[in-house]
Amino acid sequence: MRTKILKSLPPVLLAGTVCWFLFTKPAVCTAGVRAGIQLCGNVVIPSLFVFMTVASFLLNSGVLGLTGHFLEPVTKRLFHLPGVSAGVIFMGLIGGFPVGAKMTAQLLSGGHITQNQAMRMCLFCVNAGPAFVISAVGFSILHSVRAGVILYASTTLATLIMGVLTGVLDDRKATYDKRCVAVRLNGVSKSLTKAVTEAARSMFMICAWVVLFFAVCACVDTLALPQGAKLFLSSILEVTGGVQAAAGHFPIPVLAAILSFAGLSVHCQILSDLQFCGVKGSWFFTARCISAVISAFLCKGLLYFFPCEVSVFATNSAITPVVYSVSVPAFIALIVMSVLLILEVEPNRKVC
Repeated sequence: MRTKILKSLPPVLLAGTVCWFLFTKPAVCTAGVRAGIQLCGNVVIPSLFVFMTVASFLLNSGVLGLTGHFLEPVTKRLFHLPGVSAGVIFMGLIGGFPVGAKMTAQLLSGGHITQNQAMRMCLFCVNAGPAFVISAVGFSILHSVRAGVILYASTTLATLIMGVLTGVLDDRKATYDKRCVAVRLNGVSKSLTKAVTEAARSMFMICAWVVLFFAVCACVDTLALPQGAKLFLSSILEVTGGVQAAAGHFPIPVLAAILSFAGLSVHCQILSDLQFCGVKGSWFFTARCISAVISAFLCKGLLYFFPCEVSVFATNSAITPVVYSVSVPAFIALIVMSVLLILEVEPNRKVC
């Protein structure tokens, strides 16, 4: 009985807190929701929906499996993963936070990887995109492109190191039959239809969590808490606001840690994918914390060799317009993969 009461206490307290804010500060909640909807309409959907559609199309059409065939020696040696995972890891690194985990779930759903492999990929395929880190954080917030490059390099290296570390969780006793994970080049119309449907479903979930956390962050700002506590809550709740708030108070390695942790908003955006891949919440949270620590140390080391001065107290710093933007390298990668699709699509052709 006591255990049941303790388990029900957190949701009861959470529901009570939400109701208290809704009745005592309706204007604040409304403003937060409005800001979240505005971000989704002006930024998230226009940029991320197209990228996720193309990424899903490349995966469903089999093009990523084709490229992964050549990279399988690398992925097996470094991450104990099949070659088909190479394209997902790459797209996650350039596409931003939700892309890697969602494409991993698609691989598992298609039977191209085992659940153990999907679980391990979800533990490290969570990375901020270069447009967000270099352009938004580096140029707009820190007024230093070099700082943005250092932040992106440190978070990306931390992601790859986490990928290597998760290799210890490899289920080597599981049978691995290449015939079960073969990738078939599919027709364009079928792949595109499926890609649009999957991207639309993912966008709805992402936007719902963005709106919710914008409302939560707006309420947190009204609390009578010390400045340090507000900064901490902002950092763990929502990565965009957390980076912007911490930039004027903490050194760059702390920003790297915040970017690697990714914020609870991003965690919730990929929650359904994590559950589908069999990832325990405690494992994922621990992985994000470890990645944050690794990023901070890597960033500190890079700053030792490539020092840079940054301006962190600018009053016009705003990073929202490019939060979910993709980058020129992403565009080039998509063009190359599209060319591969045009050259390689043949009926009933298989890529092993």
